Amino acid sequence: MMSKNNVNGSRSLSSASCNSITSDEIIDSIADDLTPTRGRLSSAALRTQKAKRIRFFHNGNKFFYGVVIPVTPERYRTFDSLKVELTSILIKSVNLPSGVRTIFTIDGKKISNVDELEDGKEYVCGGKGDTFKKIEYNKTDLNKSRRLSSLKLPTTPSLPRIISPEYVRPRLVTIIRNGPNKPRKIIRLLLNKRNSSSMEQVLRALTEAAQLDSGAVRKVFTLSGSTVTSLTQFFDIEDVFFVYGNERYSITDFELEFEESKSIQSYKKVPGLKNGVGPKPKMPKKKWNRTFESEGNLLAKLSQDENINLPSQLKGKYSVGKMIGDGNFAVVRLCKDKVTGVEYALKIIDKSKCKGKEDMIDNEVSILRKVDHPNIIRFVEQQDTPSMLFLVAELSKGGDLFDAITVSQKFSEEQASLMITHLASALSYLHNLNIVHRDVKPENLFVDFDGDRIRILKLGDFGLACKVDELLFTVCGTPTYVAPEILAETGYGLKIDVWAAGVIMYILLCGYPPFVNQDNDQEKLFDCILSGQYDFPDEYWGDVSNTAKELIQNMLQLAPELRFSAEDVLDHPWLQSFS
Repeated sequence: MMSKNNVNGSRSLSSASCNSITSDEIIDSIADDLTPTRGRLSSAALRTQKAKRIRFFHNGNKFFYGVVIPVTPERYRTFDSLKVELTSILIKSVNLPSGVRTIFTIDGKKISNVDELEDGKEYVCGGKGDTFKKIEYNKTDLNKSRRLSSLKLPTTPSLPRIISPEYVRPRLVTIIRNGPNKPRKIIRLLLNKRNSSSMEQVLRALTEAAQLDSGAVRKVFTLSGSTVTSLTQFFDIEDVFFVYGNERYSITDFELEFEESKSIQSYKKVPGLKNGVGPKPKMPKKKWNRTFESEGNLLAKLSQDENINLPSQLKGKYSVGKMIGDGNFAVVRLCKDKVTGVEYALKIIDKSKCKGKEDMIDNEVSILRKVDHPNIIRFVEQQDTPSMLFLVAELSKGGDLFDAITVSQKFSEEQASLMITHLASALSYLHNLNIVHRDVKPENLFVDFDGDRIRILKLGDFGLACKVDELLFTVCGTPTYVAPEILAETGYGLKIDVWAAGVIMYILLCGYPPFVNQDNDQEKLFDCILSGQYDFPDEYWGDVSNTAKELIQNMLQLAPELRFSAEDVLDHPWLQSFS
């Protein structure tokens, strides 16, 4: 469908992560690979050469489900070689600063050589100087382990696949960088399944963010001074962490100076503390473009002509109905397949209105031909003439989301969750193809109903969409939904779509946008967006859950690097709770 009311031109407008389980089938395959002379051995000899299936836990770690590896004397000729490989495997999953130095039986007895390991038994790996910690290692969630073990894993004995645990969710954390001078540097970091599926990955992300003088981050502490030893701690209550390399630390390091504390508190300040005052803000009006209504204008004729002259390829196939949308250089008419009776949307583009913008039209068609997703309006066919371009696309009979909002005013959290799930799914698909939509708004979202409930939401109108190979600088979009980095002209990418989706989620739950100016002053509106000024007045938000508000806050982060991606939105507990 068509873009409406666009802004064009200038600004003036772990532990548990690592619950990797190797399947029985893979172990058998690995065991076969480890016995290349199998055909020349007796069955008795084969029994001695077959790999033992051994599950190794991490000492004192109740969140780590263990990892199964094949063990044979041929592969591990010395006990030290086994410990070296266990170190390389486990360090991807848990915190083992000195590597695997000790192996215990499940009862706490030390193992001193490979021959003592028994097939099918479980053992516990510890570091240098570790004493055995007695917990119920074998009482972990075995059903989950079996489910994970049934997944198709790499057929190599080197490193098992890391499976992200369920508690890893997108989350913003605050990092205090260790250093000799105070106030210390304070950094914000977005953790998610892409950079935090194991303790090692988190440490790597912290290293990149903190840029310590001493190099890699090797020690992490909570604000209260507790050592962070497992992945779960990054996703628990604490969200402020001190990071160190190999340098020494003291208890006084965990005392914050006034400026440090003030900086951290500024990050913790969130919208929603104001009480609703005055009348409820209004949605911006849905505007129809009437720039083509002058007499003799081709688009005006195309919007009203009952006997529109279609290209011969389309004329015999479709009959044309009423206008259902318009834009600066196109109109959208209803059309119907003469044989099947199926209705479609027919977009008619006046090429004379697109001088110098021909690449945008080519780009739109190219993207429409490429994409195929249940939450994206499906492209059917096109026909080109010297003066016009005709695009036939799927029609959502429920109309657009703007009209649905006008009727309903606001939606339940369950209905809003369904729509944001569908939108985020479409955006995640596009962003994985490095395609940015650039005009996500209710007018470009189309819905179908089941009774009085929305059943499905689909994204349409790819007139501004483009492939992202580097930062973009073209100022475009629609004022209410435009991201701050577009207005600041600092360069933008895929996450502008997530910002727009955050604005839409806000609207769905209260009936009005987060950034408004009662005087209809566009400059003031842009100032509000650039400063991130919005709130959750109790008068309209008192019944909305905190998890919903938290998701909005993460979608409306001013800094793109801290803003959720579309995948992060899909991973958020609010959406998961309604799935």
